[in-house]
Amino acid sequence: MKISYNWLKRYVVLKLSPEELKNKMTFAGIEVEAVEELGSELRQIKIAQVVKFEQHPNAEKLSVCQVDVGTETVQVICGAPNCKNNIKVAFAGIGTQIQDFKIKKAKLRGEVSFGMLCSENELGISDDHDGIMILPKDAQIGTDLASYLGINDTCYDVEITPNRPDLLGIIGVARDISALLKLPLTLPESKLNESNEPISNHLSLENKVPELCTRYTARIIKNIEIKESPNWLKKQIISVGLRPINNVVDITNYVMMELGHPLHAFDYSLINGKKIIVRKAKENEEFPALDEVTYKLKIDDIIIADKKRAIALAGVIGGENSHITPKTKDIVIEAANFLYSSIRKTAGRMKISTDSSYRFERDITDENAELASVRACELILEIAGGELLKGKLDSFPTKKELKKVSIRPSRVKKILAIEISSKQIVEYLTALGLNIITETEDNLEFEIPYYRKDLTREIDLIEEVIRINGYNNVPTLTKPQNIMNKPVFYAFRKLEDTLVNYGFSEVINWNFGDPNNLDKFNIKKEDLRRNFAELKNPLGESFSIMRSMLLPGHLKKALYNIHHGQKNIRIFELKKVFTRKDEKLATEKLHLSGILSGELDPAYWKSNTQQIDFHDVKGIMEDIIAELKVENGDFQTSDEPFYQPGMGASIISDETIIASFGKIDPKVAAKYEIDIPLFAFDVDLDAIITMDLFHDQIFENIPKYPPVLRDISIVISKEHKFADIIDTIQKIGKNNISKVVLFDEFAGKNIKDGFHSLTFSLVFSSATKTLTDEYINNILKKVIKSLKNSYNAGMR
Repeated sequence: MKISYNWLKRYVVLKLSPEELKNKMTFAGIEVEAVEELGSELRQIKIAQVVKFEQHPNAEKLSVCQVDVGTETVQVICGAPNCKNNIKVAFAGIGTQIQDFKIKKAKLRGEVSFGMLCSENELGISDDHDGIMILPKDAQIGTDLASYLGINDTCYDVEITPNRPDLLGIIGVARDISALLKLPLTLPESKLNESNEPISNHLSLENKVPELCTRYTARIIKNIEIKESPNWLKKQIISVGLRPINNVVDITNYVMMELGHPLHAFDYSLINGKKIIVRKAKENEEFPALDEVTYKLKIDDIIIADKKRAIALAGVIGGENSHITPKTKDIVIEAANFLYSSIRKTAGRMKISTDSSYRFERDITDENAELASVRACELILEIAGGELLKGKLDSFPTKKELKKVSIRPSRVKKILAIEISSKQIVEYLTALGLNIITETEDNLEFEIPYYRKDLTREIDLIEEVIRINGYNNVPTLTKPQNIMNKPVFYAFRKLEDTLVNYGFSEVINWNFGDPNNLDKFNIKKEDLRRNFAELKNPLGESFSIMRSMLLPGHLKKALYNIHHGQKNIRIFELKKVFTRKDEKLATEKLHLSGILSGELDPAYWKSNTQQIDFHDVKGIMEDIIAELKVENGDFQTSDEPFYQPGMGASIISDETIIASFGKIDPKVAAKYEIDIPLFAFDVDLDAIITMDLFHDQIFENIPKYPPVLRDISIVISKEHKFADIIDTIQKIGKNNISKVVLFDEFAGKNIKDGFHSLTFSLVFSSATKTLTDEYINNILKKVIKSLKNSYNAGMR
């Protein structure tokens, strides 16, 4: 359900910003699922004046207009039949985005157009598309349309729980906000001026299903004028996502959104026999609905009928055979209530979802029907004129007395674990509309208002107390214990799972190490890893220091496996290394290291075995970096002395080396008596932790709109890095290119020396709209142009 911030302010004087109010409502149990700033599109539209109007020389139905937009006069080609000289119009200039359409300079039949004159339908203001929108003469040229129409509002899309039908109207929400913020609630007071002519002389009512139609009221207003609604009314219903139709229909929608009770208006002249009958449908009875679909009804459906036919499907949708038209003069205003389970069943079977069925399905109250009827009739008399017949038709077979529920302050304190007085409890509950009846030492008895059908037990009242008091105001009795960084812990667990999925086994080596390993790995004297922590009483020289590297232990494990006939090796270790800068305690840093060798995949009779190479290790490292949420890693040649020259790489992020990988230098491997190719990697996890990349996961909605895949092939110099090229592509389409993947490289025939052909797969997506071919092609043109300018790349 949609709620307007400005509309709420009609009943409660709000001093909170829209964002602050959103948080307050959510904490009070009115969950805000989305927030929309209304008028953002209309702010692009300017009020302008047609100063010269001429027939298009090459098109009979087009005109050439000179339009004063305030700062300049521009030429616009228009095809609307109501366009003429000296009218104020809604002008969209070049670059204006209207829904999925962007205004561009265009040539129409030889004449250039520098914008567009808009209709109300194109702007989403109404369904009127017969011509352009013509504004009053006093409209100020150059003013944006949102400001002129007063459509500067915030709309909340809220989820109302099924047990709170009182919140299905804006007044119900305002009542809760009033209680929550301790602000006065101002409600509209309705008063009707009736004629002396009784309604019973013109219409009768028969309710044949009182168990299904728990209340039905009808009033007649004669001699009304169907016309466009005033601006204030159109603005209000637009703010909650509805489109203006005409004054009567708009008023019924307005009252529905205000009070949360649906209404329906019939054309009195189209009711046969001047009698309304509430009954069950006949099996396969046909009903032509307002959505221009004829439905076949079942015997369990409730219908509103006259003496000949069904004129409305009760609580779901009106009929095409009795709806309001521009010729309507006399109307019947229906305000009713129906058994919620019956409406839900009918609407579900027919797959019809309307604002009315949404409310009736949630068991709204019978009493609210009369309030809605009176409020609607008052507004119709004010806006559409007419004469209200005396009295009403009212079928209310089962009137119910107001419930009484007691609450014990001692019970409130025990359950909520808060200190609260009886006076505070009374203040909270009376602010919600409950009436205190009796008050004793440990018992408060309240009369429940008709609109709070959910309050039936003491625990329900206790829940209301804590809701108004504020869940976040409950004192914390125990402090949270930050034993570990959970996001980091789970990220590392997932990282280990990733390596296991690649076929790795985890090993755990001693934290003690041999200083001779640093010599074998060619570690330089000035390297920090030489500043190891020595043990005062070691078991032997091989265990005399706290290890400053994990890789030497892996090479020993590799040798052990090779001696036992296992040359396909994949092992990793996630542990700490130790270094020191002075005589104090050693600095501990978390590292992830691993080695791999042998065949890439197990032997298979249909394909030849392939040995692990540098690119396989690079692929694994790319997955590791992705799991660690590092997005700006730059691959560069590694300076590590234990990698074979030209076969080692470092990953740098924010000018910090966070990882390295490559092929172990055969000379280093030989020192461990290993004669097979070995590949290794080492990741500085501590350096990555300090980047603060790990946070609790936040749910992201599944995209509503499908992605679009496009491929591009370019010929480019080999001196350019893949990462730079991908970064350039993503910058061009940062809002719509969600993924760029290099999936093919070719160098050879027809490609000159020093160049190669690269093919990239681009994934286009949007969270707000379906991307058209034209839109995607425009982005691709910009990408190709940027690649040509930046890298002198050509299309293949």
